[in-house]
Amino acid sequence: MTEAPGTSGARIPRGWQVELDADTRVAGTRLAWAVTHGLSPALLVSVYLLLLPLRAPATSWLQGLVTTVFVTGLPWHFLVWMKRRGHVTDLHVRERAQRWPVFAFAAASLLIGFGAELLLQAPTAVFRAMALILAGLLVCAVVNLRWKLSVHTAVAAFIWLSVFAPMPWGAAVALMLTMLVGWSRIELRHHTPTQVLAGALVGCLLFAGGLLLP
Repeated sequence: MTEAPGTSGARIPRGWQVELDADTRVAGTRLAWAVTHGLSPALLVSVYLLLLPLRAPATSWLQGLVTTVFVTGLPWHFLVWMKRRGHVTDLHVRERAQRWPVFAFAAASLLIGFGAELLLQAPTAVFRAMALILAGLLVCAVVNLRWKLSVHTAVAAFIWLSVFAPMPWGAAVALMLTMLVGWSRIELRHHTPTQVLAGALVGCLLFAGGLLLP
């Protein structure tokens, strides 16, 4: 029987080595799917907005909920409707050409959300968060007209920096979590490393722009 050397000096049958490699690939793919779904843009932004009252005490829980409904809730239901109608291949919208209706609906819903928050007399923190998300949405939409940028990593970089940057070693934690999301997109072959890095750069620039807002 042909054998392959093991890492400890023992020899592993080559057939077993193939099975181990296959199991490792399967485990990596499962983890990548878990990260992609568990840290998806809709979920991250929803939690970020719902918990906004904890970071900005002037924000009420009603205002946080209304913001979440218009920023992620309605666009998510629209995306599910698009998927059921066959207008998009999957809920992550891997096909670049299928993304523009989703971006357009999300932008329209967010603008209506601005009006709702004006009626609720929301504090500046709410409008700042919505403005930054709208800016990121527009940047991703424009780039995706010609090139496929990773929205997953753009959102991850922005959210993790917004949450962790004020803490000691927070920037390092944000970087590692963003890299985890980026790895999942590359592992699943939904994006190239360049597309992932570009998405992360957009998220970092949005966060930096938010620091300049009042």
